[in-house]
Amino acid sequence: MNALLRRQSLLALLLSFAAHGAAHAQAVSDDNWFQVEVTVFLYENANLEMENWSPNRLSVAFPERLQRLQQISDSLQLADWSVLEPAPLSPIDANDLEAIETAPAPDVGPPPYAPAQISFRLPDIARTAFLQLPPEAQDFLGTNRAITQSAAHRIVFHGAWRQLMTRRGGARAVAVMGGRYFNERREVEGSLNFYLTNSGDRVILESNLWLNRFGTEAEADSPWNLPVLPAILVESSEEEDSEQTQYFVNRIIQFQENRDLRVREFHYLDHPAMGLLVQVSPYTLPPLPLPPLDLPDTTPSSASGTAPIATPSTNPRPRL
Repeated sequence: MNALLRRQSLLALLLSFAAHGAAHAQAVSDDNWFQVEVTVFLYENANLEMENWSPNRLSVAFPERLQRLQQISDSLQLADWSVLEPAPLSPIDANDLEAIETAPAPDVGPPPYAPAQISFRLPDIARTAFLQLPPEAQDFLGTNRAITQSAAHRIVFHGAWRQLMTRRGGARAVAVMGGRYFNERREVEGSLNFYLTNSGDRVILESNLWLNRFGTEAEADSPWNLPVLPAILVESSEEEDSEQTQYFVNRIIQFQENRDLRVREFHYLDHPAMGLLVQVSPYTLPPLPLPPLDLPDTTPSSASGTAPIATPSTNPRPRL
Protein backbone atom coordinates (compact mmCIF):
# COMPACT_ATOMS: atom_id res chain seq x y z
CA MET A 1 0.00 0.00 0.00
CA ASN A 2 2.86 2.37 0.80
CA ALA A 3 4.35 1.76 -2.66
CA LEU A 4 0.97 2.54 -4.26
CA LEU A 5 0.67 5.80 -2.34
CA ARG A 6 4.20 6.80 -3.34
CA ARG A 7 3.39 6.18 -7.01
CA GLN A 8 0.18 8.20 -6.76
CA SER A 9 2.10 11.08 -5.18
CA LEU A 10 4.72 10.90 -7.92
CA LEU A 11 2.04 10.92 -10.62
CA ALA A 12 0.36 13.99 -9.10
CA LEU A 13 3.69 15.80 -8.98
CA LEU A 14 4.52 14.92 -12.58
CA LEU A 15 1.12 16.05 -13.80
CA SER A 16 1.65 19.44 -12.18
CA PHE A 17 4.81 19.93 -14.24
CA ALA A 18 3.16 18.57 -17.38
CA ALA A 19 0.26 21.02 -17.15
CA HIS A 20 2.67 23.92 -17.54
CA GLY A 21 4.29 22.37 -20.63
CA ALA A 22 0.97 21.51 -22.27
CA ALA A 23 -0.11 25.15 -22.16
CA HIS A 24 2.64 25.95 -24.65
CA ALA A 25 1.79 23.23 -27.18
CA GLN A 26 1.93 24.18 -30.81
CA ALA A 27 -0.85 24.29 -33.37
CA VAL A 28 -1.69 21.18 -35.39
CA SER A 29 0.60 20.76 -38.39
CA ASP A 30 -0.75 19.81 -41.80
CA ASP A 31 2.31 17.74 -42.71
CA ASN A 32 2.13 15.42 -39.66
CA TRP A 33 5.41 16.44 -38.07
CA PHE A 34 5.48 15.94 -34.31
CA GLN A 35 7.83 16.61 -31.44
CA VAL A 36 8.16 13.57 -29.18
CA GLU A 37 9.61 13.46 -25.68
CA VAL A 38 10.06 10.32 -23.58
CA THR A 39 11.49 9.58 -20.15
CA VAL A 40 12.00 6.05 -18.83
CA PHE A 41 12.82 5.57 -15.16
CA LEU A 42 13.25 2.64 -12.78
CA TYR A 43 11.74 2.10 -9.35
CA GLU A 44 14.80 1.54 -7.21
CA ASN A 45 12.84 -0.01 -4.33
CA ALA A 46 10.57 -2.22 -6.42
CA ASN A 47 10.01 -5.67 -4.93
CA LEU A 48 10.28 -7.63 -8.15
CA GLU A 49 10.35 -10.97 -6.31
CA MET A 50 6.60 -10.63 -5.74
CA GLU A 51 5.97 -10.98 -9.48
CA ASN A 52 6.20 -14.14 -11.57
CA TRP A 53 8.58 -13.39 -14.46
CA SER A 54 8.53 -16.37 -16.79
CA PRO A 55 11.05 -16.65 -19.67
CA ASN A 56 8.42 -18.58 -21.65
CA ARG A 57 6.20 -15.51 -21.98
CA LEU A 58 8.87 -13.15 -23.27
CA SER A 59 8.76 -11.56 -26.71
CA VAL A 60 11.88 -9.40 -26.60
CA ALA A 61 13.16 -8.42 -30.03
CA PHE A 62 14.32 -5.35 -31.92
CA PRO A 63 12.18 -4.41 -34.96
CA GLU A 64 13.70 -4.40 -38.43
CA ARG A 65 12.93 -0.73 -39.02
CA LEU A 66 14.98 0.64 -36.13
CA GLN A 67 16.37 4.16 -35.74
CA ARG A 68 18.92 5.36 -33.22
CA LEU A 69 18.61 8.96 -32.09
CA GLN A 70 21.31 11.11 -33.63
CA GLN A 71 23.40 13.36 -31.44
CA ILE A 72 24.60 16.79 -32.53
CA SER A 73 28.08 15.80 -31.38
CA ASP A 74 28.09 12.94 -33.93
CA SER A 75 28.61 15.52 -36.68
CA LEU A 76 31.80 16.69 -35.00
CA GLN A 77 33.44 13.26 -34.99
CA LEU A 78 35.93 12.16 -37.61
CA ALA A 79 35.23 8.82 -39.28
CA ASP A 80 38.97 8.25 -39.73
CA TRP A 81 41.11 9.68 -36.95
CA SER A 82 44.28 8.68 -38.80
CA VAL A 83 44.07 11.96 -40.74
CA LEU A 84 45.33 13.64 -37.59
CA GLU A 85 48.40 11.43 -37.27
CA PRO A 86 51.66 13.25 -38.09
CA ALA A 87 53.30 12.34 -41.36
CA PRO A 88 56.79 10.82 -41.18
CA LEU A 89 59.55 13.39 -41.56
CA SER A 90 62.07 13.19 -44.38
CA PRO A 91 65.17 15.27 -45.19
CA ILE A 92 64.43 18.52 -47.06
CA ASP A 93 66.95 20.08 -49.44
CA ALA A 94 67.15 23.75 -50.44
CA ASN A 95 64.93 23.35 -53.52
CA ASP A 96 62.16 21.67 -51.51
CA LEU A 97 62.33 24.38 -48.84
CA GLU A 98 61.97 27.13 -51.48
CA ALA A 99 58.97 25.36 -52.99
CA ILE A 100 57.30 25.06 -49.58
CA GLU A 101 57.83 28.74 -48.80
CA THR A 102 56.31 29.88 -52.11
CA ALA A 103 53.38 27.44 -52.15
CA PRO A 104 49.95 28.89 -51.31
CA ALA A 105 48.41 27.95 -47.97
CA PRO A 106 46.05 24.94 -48.23
CA ASP A 107 42.32 25.46 -47.79
CA VAL A 108 41.19 23.77 -44.58
CA GLY A 109 38.13 23.89 -42.36
CA PRO A 110 34.40 23.64 -43.02
CA PRO A 111 33.07 24.36 -46.52
CA PRO A 112 33.77 26.25 -48.66
CA TYR A 113 37.35 25.88 -47.40
CA ALA A 114 37.36 22.15 -46.67
CA PRO A 115 39.08 19.71 -49.04
CA ALA A 116 36.67 18.27 -51.59
CA GLN A 117 36.96 14.71 -50.32
CA ILE A 118 35.79 15.62 -46.79
CA SER A 119 32.07 16.12 -46.14
CA PHE A 120 31.25 18.38 -43.21
CA ARG A 121 27.75 19.57 -42.39
CA LEU A 122 26.12 20.49 -39.11
CA PRO A 123 22.61 19.10 -38.67
CA ASP A 124 19.64 21.42 -39.08
CA ILE A 125 18.01 21.19 -35.64
CA ALA A 126 14.72 22.64 -36.89
CA ARG A 127 14.34 20.19 -39.82
CA THR A 128 16.29 17.01 -39.03
CA ALA A 129 14.23 13.99 -37.95
CA PHE A 130 15.32 11.73 -35.06
CA LEU A 131 17.86 14.25 -33.77
CA GLN A 132 18.23 14.61 -30.00
CA LEU A 133 17.06 18.15 -29.24
CA PRO A 134 19.06 20.52 -27.03
CA PRO A 135 17.71 21.33 -23.53
CA GLU A 136 16.20 24.65 -24.60
CA ALA A 137 13.84 22.77 -26.96
CA GLN A 138 12.72 20.17 -24.38
CA ASP A 139 9.60 20.17 -22.19
CA PHE A 140 10.50 17.58 -19.53
CA LEU A 141 13.21 19.51 -17.68
CA GLY A 142 11.05 20.17 -14.62
CA THR A 143 9.54 16.69 -14.74
CA ASN A 144 12.92 14.97 -14.89
CA ARG A 145 14.22 17.18 -12.10
CA ALA A 146 11.35 16.06 -9.87
CA ILE A 147 12.14 12.40 -10.59
CA THR A 148 15.86 12.67 -9.92
CA GLN A 149 15.25 14.43 -6.59
CA SER A 150 13.74 11.20 -5.27
CA ALA A 151 16.08 8.39 -4.24
CA ALA A 152 13.35 5.89 -5.13
CA HIS A 153 13.58 6.62 -8.87
CA ARG A 154 16.38 6.63 -11.44
CA ILE A 155 16.12 7.90 -15.00
CA VAL A 156 17.67 5.49 -17.50
CA PHE A 157 16.58 7.09 -20.78
CA HIS A 158 15.43 10.51 -21.93
CA GLY A 159 14.89 11.44 -25.55
CA ALA A 160 13.38 14.45 -27.27
CA TRP A 161 13.20 14.55 -31.05
CA ARG A 162 11.01 15.44 -34.03
CA GLN A 163 9.72 13.10 -36.68
CA LEU A 164 7.25 12.79 -39.53
CA MET A 165 4.41 10.55 -38.37
CA THR A 166 3.34 7.91 -40.89
CA ARG A 167 1.07 4.89 -40.85
CA ARG A 168 2.40 1.79 -39.11
CA GLY A 169 3.83 0.24 -42.29
CA GLY A 170 6.20 3.16 -42.86
CA ALA A 171 7.10 3.94 -39.24
CA ARG A 172 10.61 3.63 -37.83
CA ALA A 173 11.01 2.65 -34.19
CA VAL A 174 13.41 4.50 -31.89
CA ALA A 175 15.95 2.36 -30.06
CA VAL A 176 16.17 2.57 -26.27
CA MET A 177 19.51 1.73 -24.65
CA GLY A 178 19.81 3.11 -21.15
CA GLY A 179 20.98 2.60 -17.62
CA ARG A 180 24.16 0.89 -16.51
CA TYR A 181 26.55 -0.91 -18.85
CA PHE A 182 27.13 -4.65 -18.65
CA ASN A 183 29.78 -5.36 -21.28
CA GLU A 184 28.12 -4.48 -24.61
CA ARG A 185 24.59 -4.69 -23.14
CA ARG A 186 22.56 -2.13 -21.19
CA GLU A 187 20.36 -2.30 -18.14
CA VAL A 188 17.26 -1.28 -20.13
CA GLU A 189 16.86 -2.09 -23.83
CA GLY A 190 14.07 -2.06 -26.36
CA SER A 191 12.25 0.20 -28.78
CA LEU A 192 9.46 2.77 -29.03
CA ASN A 193 7.39 2.93 -32.20
CA PHE A 194 5.14 5.94 -32.91
CA TYR A 195 2.72 6.03 -35.84
CA LEU A 196 -0.66 7.43 -36.91
CA THR A 197 -3.96 5.60 -36.82
CA ASN A 198 -5.58 4.82 -40.16
CA SER A 199 -7.87 7.80 -39.69
CA GLY A 200 -4.86 10.00 -38.90
CA ASP A 201 -6.49 11.58 -35.84
CA ARG A 202 -4.35 9.96 -33.12
CA VAL A 203 -0.81 8.74 -32.51
CA ILE A 204 -0.19 5.16 -31.40
CA LEU A 205 2.75 4.19 -29.19
CA GLU A 206 4.05 0.62 -29.27
CA SER A 207 6.50 0.21 -26.40
CA ASN A 208 8.61 -2.91 -26.03
CA LEU A 209 11.18 -2.47 -23.28
CA TRP A 210 12.93 -4.97 -21.06
CA LEU A 211 14.91 -4.64 -17.85
CA ASN A 212 17.96 -6.91 -17.72
CA ARG A 213 19.40 -8.35 -14.52
CA PHE A 214 22.97 -9.65 -14.72
CA GLY A 215 25.31 -11.78 -12.66
CA THR A 216 28.96 -12.69 -12.90
CA GLU A 217 28.36 -16.44 -13.03
CA ALA A 218 26.85 -18.23 -16.00
CA GLU A 219 23.94 -20.53 -15.25
CA ALA A 220 23.91 -23.92 -16.94
CA ASP A 221 21.04 -24.18 -19.44
CA SER A 222 19.81 -20.70 -18.57
CA PRO A 223 16.33 -20.01 -20.01
CA TRP A 224 17.03 -16.26 -20.29
CA ASN A 225 18.25 -15.16 -23.71
CA LEU A 226 18.73 -11.63 -25.00
CA PRO A 227 18.16 -10.77 -28.66
CA VAL A 228 21.18 -10.03 -30.81
CA LEU A 229 22.03 -6.34 -30.91
CA PRO A 230 21.42 -4.71 -34.31
CA ALA A 231 24.53 -3.31 -35.97
CA ILE A 232 23.46 0.30 -35.32
CA LEU A 233 23.46 -0.37 -31.56
CA VAL A 234 26.86 -2.04 -31.35
CA GLU A 235 29.36 0.40 -29.89
CA SER A 236 32.77 -0.10 -31.45
CA SER A 237 35.72 -0.54 -29.14
CA GLU A 238 39.28 -0.55 -30.46
CA GLU A 239 40.70 -2.22 -27.36
CA GLU A 240 39.25 -5.14 -25.48
CA ASP A 241 40.19 -5.50 -21.84
CA SER A 242 40.89 -9.16 -21.14
CA GLU A 243 40.46 -8.47 -17.42
CA GLN A 244 37.03 -6.93 -17.86
CA THR A 245 34.32 -8.56 -15.75
CA GLN A 246 32.03 -10.74 -17.82
CA TYR A 247 28.32 -10.50 -17.09
CA PHE A 248 25.57 -13.00 -17.84
CA VAL A 249 21.87 -12.25 -17.94
CA ASN A 250 19.91 -14.10 -15.26
CA ARG A 251 16.52 -12.38 -15.53
CA ILE A 252 14.59 -10.34 -18.09
CA ILE A 253 11.57 -8.25 -17.08
CA GLN A 254 9.52 -7.06 -20.04
CA PHE A 255 7.41 -3.90 -20.28
CA GLN A 256 5.23 -4.12 -23.39
CA GLU A 257 2.23 -1.89 -23.93
CA ASN A 258 0.35 -0.14 -26.72
CA ARG A 259 -1.28 3.20 -26.03
CA ASP A 260 -3.39 5.69 -27.97
CA LEU A 261 -1.86 9.12 -27.40
CA ARG A 262 -3.78 12.35 -27.54
CA VAL A 263 -1.60 15.17 -28.78
CA ARG A 264 -0.59 17.90 -26.33
CA GLU A 265 -1.34 15.57 -23.39
CA PHE A 266 1.03 14.10 -20.82
CA HIS A 267 0.89 10.29 -20.62
CA TYR A 268 2.18 8.02 -17.86
CA LEU A 269 2.60 4.27 -18.47
CA ASP A 270 3.19 2.27 -15.30
CA HIS A 271 4.86 -1.08 -14.66
CA PRO A 272 6.04 -2.83 -11.48
CA ALA A 273 9.70 -2.27 -12.44
CA MET A 274 9.66 1.01 -14.37
CA GLY A 275 7.64 3.98 -15.55
CA LEU A 276 7.38 5.68 -18.93
CA LEU A 277 6.43 9.32 -19.53
CA VAL A 278 5.57 10.48 -23.03
CA GLN A 279 4.18 13.52 -24.78
CA VAL A 280 3.64 14.21 -28.50
CA SER A 281 2.99 17.72 -29.81
CA PRO A 282 2.34 18.87 -33.38
CA TYR A 283 5.31 20.61 -34.94
CA THR A 284 5.41 22.96 -37.90
CA LEU A 285 8.54 22.90 -40.01
CA PRO A 286 9.94 26.42 -40.45
CA PRO A 287 10.30 27.66 -44.03
CA LEU A 288 13.63 27.18 -45.71
CA PRO A 289 15.79 30.30 -45.74
CA LEU A 290 15.84 32.12 -49.07
CA PRO A 291 19.15 32.11 -50.95
CA PRO A 292 20.92 35.47 -51.13
CA LEU A 293 19.92 37.59 -54.12
CA ASP A 294 22.64 38.32 -56.66
CA LEU A 295 21.88 42.01 -57.20
CA PRO A 296 23.87 44.11 -59.68
CA ASP A 297 26.28 46.66 -58.27
CA THR A 298 24.61 50.08 -58.56
CA THR A 299 27.39 52.05 -56.87
CA PRO A 300 28.38 55.03 -59.12
CA SER A 301 31.84 54.71 -60.56
CA SER A 302 34.25 57.65 -60.85
CA ALA A 303 35.65 56.17 -64.09
CA SER A 304 32.34 56.85 -65.87
CA GLY A 305 32.60 60.55 -65.14
CA THR A 306 29.73 60.51 -62.61
CA ALA A 307 30.63 62.09 -59.33
CA PRO A 308 29.68 60.13 -56.23
CA ILE A 309 26.69 61.39 -54.28
CA ALA A 310 27.82 63.44 -51.33
CA THR A 311 26.31 62.71 -47.95
CA PRO A 312 25.69 65.52 -45.49
CA SER A 313 28.13 65.73 -42.65
CA THR A 314 26.85 65.18 -39.15
CA ASN A 315 29.66 67.22 -37.60
CA PRO A 316 28.69 70.83 -36.73
CA ARG A 317 30.51 73.55 -38.60
CA PRO A 318 33.05 75.27 -36.32
CA ARG A 319 32.47 78.92 -35.42
CA LEU A 320 35.00 81.48 -36.58
